[in-house]
This record gives sequence, structure tokens and C-alpha cells, in this order.
Amino acid sequence: MGVIMKISGVMAGVLLLGGVGLAGQAAAACSGTALDVTQLSAKFSGNTVCAQRAGDRWQEYHQGTGSGDLIDWKMGPGHAVDPSKQVGTWSATNTGMAYDYGSGGQYTYQVFDNNDGTYSFCNGAEMAVTVRSGQGACP
Repeated sequence: MGVIMKISGVMAGVLLLGGVGLAGQAAAACSGTALDVTQLSAKFSGNTVCAQRAGDRWQEYHQGTGSGDLIDWKMGPGHAVDPSKQVGTWSATNTGMAYDYGSGGQYTYQVFDNNDGTYSFCNGAEMAVTVRSGQGACP
């Protein structure tokens, strides 16, 4: 997806804008069950985060276990024009998810389980995202 975060610029941008959910979904809650480092690692390691805001969609694969490379799916690894590429790194922490996009900035989000298949990424603003198992395109 397109937040799904060109997470370097897109994920961060989408999450910072907050108040906008995935297509047809309500805005994130930023309350409820906050995930701890063990839950964050289990949920996001080896999976793709899918996000959308207005017409922008992005999807970022969280390579590694508990931390690792952050891969922007784009059009997929074999695409001739817009292949997947590393855009930064990620890590699960005691206070949430940390993203480092190099010159694109560093962002930290507290993450809440919305108990409806979405997760709220919060840092003063909020964004609801979904998680796709493994690495691949978001619906």
C-alpha cells in the first residue's frame, strides 16, 4: 500500500497526519491495549504493515526478529521500474516501535491493539494500520 508507509517518508508522514484510517475504516483509537516489546516483536517481525491515507498507500516489510531492515514493498522485488528496496530500520522497544529512515528522520510510536484487526500507531497523532503475514503486497 502507499503508507503503507513509504515508511521512510510515507509511513512517517501518514502516521504523523493521523485521524485517518484505512479505506473504509475509522480513525485509530490510541487507547486500549498498548503492546509491550514482546507483543510488538511477535506481531511485526517478518510481517508487512499496510497503511493508507487519502489516495496514498504504502506497505513496509519488517525484516528480522524484534528489529531489522525496513523494506518498502513498492511494486515488488522483481518489478523493473519500482522494485522493493530498504528504506530504513525498525525495532520493537519497551515504549513502542522505533523507525529510522536515515536522513528521512527517526520516529517512535506507541502501538495499541484495536481488537478489530487494526493497530493504532500513536505519537501525538494516530494512524490505524493492518498487518499482513510475511512479505508481500497489501490488499
